[in-house]
Amino acid sequence: MLFHDRLRDHEPSKRNAELREAHWKYFEDHAEHFIARGATFDDAGKVFKSSVIFIDFPDRKAADQFVANEPLNKAGVFQSVEIVSWSNPLGRRQRDFVRTDGQMCWYIRGYGKPGMNDRRNELFAQHQAYFKPYDAENFIVRGGALADDGTTWIGSANLIALADRESIGDFVTNEPFYKNGLFERIVVERYNFGGRPGQVT
Repeated sequence: MLFHDRLRDHEPSKRNAELREAHWKYFEDHAEHFIARGATFDDAGKVFKSSVIFIDFPDRKAADQFVANEPLNKAGVFQSVEIVSWSNPLGRRQRDFVRTDGQMCWYIRGYGKPGMNDRRNELFAQHQAYFKPYDAENFIVRGGALADDGTTWIGSANLIALADRESIGDFVTNEPFYKNGLFERIVVERYNFGGRPGQVT
């Protein structure tokens, strides 16, 4: 089963070098479970905002246990932890994405309004058509956030490479779900690939 986790940092962040090493080691020990992993920042890329991960575990209990034992989480680095079921319609992992020098990447988390599953289904073909030009070269991973039943749409969680904040703003504003009022709120943050320097994760 696939899950998306958003672990929001305290402000200021409580991360340090010792915790970072433990965090890297823990994730390396569980590498087979990752679809994508990384950290988000403010627009300047300076201030930690959260860790975002996309994982594959047998069930929700195993996913919860993995997050509970993560060293940064155990040390109290995060002010909140969110875990939702997630889909992966492109069927790929972050490590498959082609990276280039100077690439700017973004995390987009859409929180759907309650009761929007049917309306989402009505707009799904428009949504897919809008995303299609970005699928090959821009989307790192993308998918719907789902309720505990694994099927009811409650939002979205995506990683995408776009040139700048203006580009990401235009992308979100013109997306059919957003244009038709399906979201309660949208979180957009700078994204950096996770792992040690030079490591492809």
